[in-house]
Amino acid sequence: MGFFDRISEGLSRSRDKFKESMNVLLDRGPDLDEEFWEGLEETLILSDVGGAAASDIVENLRDQATRKALPDAFAVLDLLNDEIAGAFTEPGADIFGGDEAVVLFVGINGTGKTTTVGKLAKAETDAGRAVILGSADTFRAAAIEQLEVWARRAGVEMVTRERGADPASVCYDTLERAEATGAELVLIDTAGRLHT
Repeated sequence: MGFFDRISEGLSRSRDKFKESMNVLLDRGPDLDEEFWEGLEETLILSDVGGAAASDIVENLRDQATRKALPDAFAVLDLLNDEIAGAFTEPGADIFGGDEAVVLFVGINGTGKTTTVGKLAKAETDAGRAVILGSADTFRAAAIEQLEVWARRAGVEMVTRERGADPASVCYDTLERAEATGAELVLIDTAGRLHT
């Protein structure tokens, strides 16, 4: 199964779980009572929206429901998509566009972070940028060795420590080394679980 297939499958599971939770929420009735708002916030949090974002989304919807005198939960849910989309930050400058940048890769275990770091290092090196890698995934067996293979392929330096070392210290050492060598792009691989 390819990288994008795994992402698509994971998103499909999340989407199905979200739909199921929303159906349960709507099955209790269309009333816009406190139970509905609490259920909506819980559903968003359980769907990996994040606590602060879920709270903001629910508060904005609650405010709109009052201002627009929305009749029921179904009318509120019609606004949910736009409210979630509005919570995302507009993309800024392309971090791979040429300026100096530090990119910390986080995410769910097994989604291809290490491979992505390696491929980006190769592409950016081929484009003429000075790249340095940091191997802050000090937990997964063979993570350091896997990134070393990618570093060799890309012809870039990699900063690492022994297995089980403090990941933050690897990040610190990587940034120090990047400054010392004049690296333009720092790519730091993590164990993934750090994002939680």
